Amino acid sequence: MSLLETGRFLTIVPSSVLPFFTKRWDIQVLPVELPMTRVPNGIVTLKNRALSPAAQLFIDTAREIAKSLAKKK
Repeated sequence: MSLLETGRFLTIVPSSVLPFFTKRWDIQVLPVELPMTRVPNGIVTLKNRALSPAAQLFIDTAREIAKSLAKKK
């Protein structure tokens, strides 16, 4: 952040964290639109290990959401 304040450097920061940065440091936001990209995700579990109920619920929910998003394509 100190380097950004000098005005000689650029970075990309998620818009969700910009309010925290602009309040604390004297930096400016440039109006740049970037295309949305899809990043592949996966779930990895350890063999012969039991999942907690919360972890299993998360995995089941993530799979349901992924299936519904895949159908919309």
